[in-house]
Amino acid sequence: MTNKVQNQLDAVLPERLVLEDMVKQHILHQAHQRLDAEVVPKRLTLKPLMTAAAFVVVAGVLAVPYVEYEQQERAFQEALSEEKIQKVVVPNVSYPSLINSIYVEENNEIIHTDERGIYSYSIDTKTETVLVAPTESIEFSSVDLAANERWVIWGGHGIHILNRDTGEQNVLLEAYGSFELVGDQIIYLGLSEMPSYYVYDLNTEEKLLLHEIDGGGSFPTVTHERLAVAEEKEGDNGKSVHVSIYNIESRELMQTYTVPYESFSYLTLGDDRIYGQFSSNGDDTTLGYLDLATGKVHILDVPENSAYAIYDNYLALSVTKGESDTVKLFHLKEDTADPIKTLNGVGERLVKPRFNESGKLIVNGEGLETPLYIIDTKKLHEN
Repeated sequence: MTNKVQNQLDAVLPERLVLEDMVKQHILHQAHQRLDAEVVPKRLTLKPLMTAAAFVVVAGVLAVPYVEYEQQERAFQEALSEEKIQKVVVPNVSYPSLINSIYVEENNEIIHTDERGIYSYSIDTKTETVLVAPTESIEFSSVDLAANERWVIWGGHGIHILNRDTGEQNVLLEAYGSFELVGDQIIYLGLSEMPSYYVYDLNTEEKLLLHEIDGGGSFPTVTHERLAVAEEKEGDNGKSVHVSIYNIESRELMQTYTVPYESFSYLTLGDDRIYGQFSSNGDDTTLGYLDLATGKVHILDVPENSAYAIYDNYLALSVTKGESDTVKLFHLKEDTADPIKTLNGVGERLVKPRFNESGKLIVNGEGLETPLYIIDTKKLHEN
């Protein structure tokens, strides 16, 4: 810059005019100061503006998740206040005792076990009643359990039965693989003879054969009217799954299907579909359904998950997140799932999704209170 000013001075001064070196240096110094004075304020003004703008942008981006979470938390609290979601805290009961608990809607109660016995906790009166007292022969904390307003069924040496109306207890002395309580009947896999599914009438104590197992890896699903059984079989074309559907009252075989997968497990029987997890060749399981009208398999486009529960068009998934997961709720539309964000504001991990017969979703929370949440999907649908 100094050289440029020097050249300009040389151009405008007469050739014969000679300045002293001290005067030339003074002129150059003043010119230099004027040029710097014109530039510096621009730099000083621009930098704070750019910094402020960048700060606003970054702050806005960082604030988005917090704002969204506050909105979700507010929506969850509103759902609680409007009784679309019910939070139940069973006092003085440990988390392991609640993880397999059963919500009986007709009595508005929670049935749960511990190592000492089986209990009913009334949500209305906040009182607990002993249903089955401790015995030396059964460790109740690890038994299979089923219950409704009339019966309590639990495993052990045979299938134990409590009639809640009379207080009487009975035992079906038979080895079993699994059982389901449906109204006044038990549908169970008996193992004492050839593995078979039976229906046991709790009022008459009559036992009737439904289906004999002639394959491997048997998985059942039951409604009030129907039993569906999926069996893994080996044929000329490799492994496949055979599905049989029975009318429970008449014990008649209604429909059969062959599914081109090696495994079809964790079944849920709907009106016109059987949902479950499909897999072949050791691949990861994928959630889908067998269409009972067409016999075709449809794979659902849903997030990665470790467990599912379904009722009508409502789907609850334990959605995988890093090394953990939590339950999220979705609404099924054809073969895709739209998220319902009501549970996103809970603030604790949710596990063990299950629906009752009326479509209420029950999940366990892993917060300090270890609550149960009961979500009324029909009320959520009102919005």
